[in-house]
Amino acid sequence: MANANNALDNTTIGIANEIWSALADAAVIEAPLSVKPFYDEVLKNEDKTDYKKPSELLLDEYQAVAPKTNWNFNVKYSLFSINMAAADKPIRLCHLLLYVAYKLKVFGEDAFGKVTARCKTAAAIVNYLLERNRVFFPVGSGRNRIPTRVRAMNEEIFKTTILDFLKCCVDTNLQRYYVGDGVGDVATAGLGLPPMALTDGSLPGAEILFRRSLHEVKGLVESKVYLKNPESAEAAAERHQSAVLDAMNNVLAGRVARSDSTDVPVVIVEGDGTNNNVTNVTNDTDTNLRMSPLSRDSVMDDGGSSKRRSPAATMAEASLLAQKAAMEEAKNAAEMIAFQREDLKMRAEELKAIREERITEAKASRLERKTTAKVLQKIVEKLCPEEDPTDKFTARKRKLDEARAALGEELYHMKVQQLKDEFMKTSAM
Repeated sequence: MANANNALDNTTIGIANEIWSALADAAVIEAPLSVKPFYDEVLKNEDKTDYKKPSELLLDEYQAVAPKTNWNFNVKYSLFSINMAAADKPIRLCHLLLYVAYKLKVFGEDAFGKVTARCKTAAAIVNYLLERNRVFFPVGSGRNRIPTRVRAMNEEIFKTTILDFLKCCVDTNLQRYYVGDGVGDVATAGLGLPPMALTDGSLPGAEILFRRSLHEVKGLVESKVYLKNPESAEAAAERHQSAVLDAMNNVLAGRVARSDSTDVPVVIVEGDGTNNNVTNVTNDTDTNLRMSPLSRDSVMDDGGSSKRRSPAATMAEASLLAQKAAMEEAKNAAEMIAFQREDLKMRAEELKAIREERITEAKASRLERKTTAKVLQKIVEKLCPEEDPTDKFTARKRKLDEARAALGEELYHMKVQQLKDEFMKTSAM
């Protein structure tokens, strides 16, 4: 990795030093909550022997250590101080990242089309400060924890990290109080109070500075001003509308519409609406006359002048259009609900048909099993009879002999012959 001092110009290095000084001054007034001392464990060689502590490394030696840690949760929210030079001025990495975003106005009003470039500069400042302080982070747990360098930050990692901070950190109403900036006179307070407890309210502590940075950056991100082109016709129209509303407030307050002679840009769409030209409308030099925004003529698409329209009428028309759009949206929502209701009804009928089909299949399967059981029982009875068939036929022959006199000789012999045939058939099976 190249030397960070050579990668940054003098202006960027000056900004980095200014940011670092502000964080250090805030840490003197009030240290970050739960902050730990600078992580200065002994580095290990590849053969597990001791090398040097981070505070003992030269810049070239620090850069020679291969970075192996990604920008994960443990790195971003690390409790270890990154200030190697001063133990009494601890600085957390998350405070540095958010304050850099605040100081460079990464998501500021003038950041349209410049967010990536500013994130790149911010990432370079962070890398420079981490190198200057020989920052390492612990990886592992217990005795297996080893110091490891974090990989170089780029613009994408910086932007993602800041947006994660805005999601994870709670931005409550900022209380404008300070612990103390040390500029007070201890003789004035008395009672043995240290100068650090005295303040004139000019410098914040570390946590207050973090909350203030969070508050400002989160407001800029949520307003999405960095996505709006300040040179667009829409932005010019918003500025004109703001000027008109200010003039109306002045009139209602009994003051002149405009007390200065500053030109107010008015956006006028000419021709087919594709070319936007800005026309300057100046105030009357006589400040005693009240200029009302209702005195301007609006321009139609065909180039002709229409009737004068007040901002109130325009706002009323916009409100009606919004109501119509809300009605259409409600109608679409009702149609969608009806469609979903029909879909649920069809699904219920389909489930009912499937359930009936399964019941029919279960009945058929039960009947089939019952029939199969009967057939198997008959086969078992034929293959494995419970008693000897000879005994059964002998018993039947005995009964025929007992009824011989009643049957007669002819019928008797016919029955005996049938019994013999049946016996022979059973024996053959």
